[in-house]
Amino acid sequence: MGMKKIVICSVLLVMFSSLTIAQLPNLSKDITGAAGPGKLLTQFVGALKPSSFTSGWAAVKDGILGKAQKTTDPTQLASSISSIAGYIKPDMFKKDSTTQNSIAQMATKVTSMAGVAGLLKNLEGGLKPTAFLSSWASQRTGWLSALNMIK
Repeated sequence: MGMKKIVICSVLLVMFSSLTIAQLPNLSKDITGAAGPGKLLTQFVGALKPSSFTSGWAAVKDGILGKAQKTTDPTQLASSISSIAGYIKPDMFKKDSTTQNSIAQMATKVTSMAGVAGLLKNLEGGLKPTAFLSSWASQRTGWLSALNMIK
């Protein structure tokens, strides 16, 4: 009787494992798509207070974010990040830190998705905490982890 239970459990385990493994490629594709640079850029922009932007931001926001979400080209994404930085009020940047000009200069050197992730980290790290909504504190760790996965 004991041997019969072991055989049945083994068969069920193998069947369940096969079904699970068959689903992994789709799962990894979903995770990768969900954490793409365009999506992370949109999440970052959504975490900024509307008052952190200049008055011209509202007119260009949809165009810049729409373009960023549709592209997989690192240079275009870097250009979008640079554009966004240009619409953030200068007083939202930390003193002696990343500035709009340094983001623009760094953006011209980006050639890879890892470079895009680094540029976005530099922008986020160069802003004062007051530039962000209070909800950003709880989102930031996951957002940074997702950026670190971009290669």
